[in-house]
Amino acid sequence: MRNQEVSQRYAKALYSEALEKGRVETVLNEIRNINEAISKEEDVKFFFCSPVVKAEEQVKVLQALFQKKTATEEVQGVMILLVKKRRMKFLPQIVSAYQAVVDNSQGVARGQVYSATTLFAEDRLRLETTISRYTGKKAVLEYHEDKSLLGGMVAQVGSFTFDDSLETQLRIMKESLKQRRAH
Repeated sequence: MRNQEVSQRYAKALYSEALEKGRVETVLNEIRNINEAISKEEDVKFFFCSPVVKAEEQVKVLQALFQKKTATEEVQGVMILLVKKRRMKFLPQIVSAYQAVVDNSQGVARGQVYSATTLFAEDRLRLETTISRYTGKKAVLEYHEDKSLLGGMVAQVGSFTFDDSLETQLRIMKESLKQRRAH
């Protein structure tokens, strides 16, 4: 079974449990925080992902952690299951897949915007409105400055790419001029 399929199965099962108990957002925040904590510390990541460390030891550490920091039973259950099945390496993909399931259920489309300069609030709102109309979902975008762009912006939302960069505009103009000369 492919990594993506495994991650999606865990995410959908976790979402189903969380939805049943009305804790979708809480579970999302908890599993995201746990993933960040594990990912940022190499020693911790190694401990939970290493085949050398016994699963029983990993479970004990998780249980001790959950006694100090409370987590929903859904998150505790999935974390312990991942350890026992030796699938902790899939946690980042499971978190992403869970976020995607939550977004889909809420009619949200997430994406990244790369622009040559910082976009003002009104530009961001206009872009989010345009993308929302195009996708039929509420656009939630992360904005990044990309100094390699000469001007304009590129937005990636799901499988869609909205390219309004200066390079693309120049390329389109060049192709248009070539076609006019050919006729």
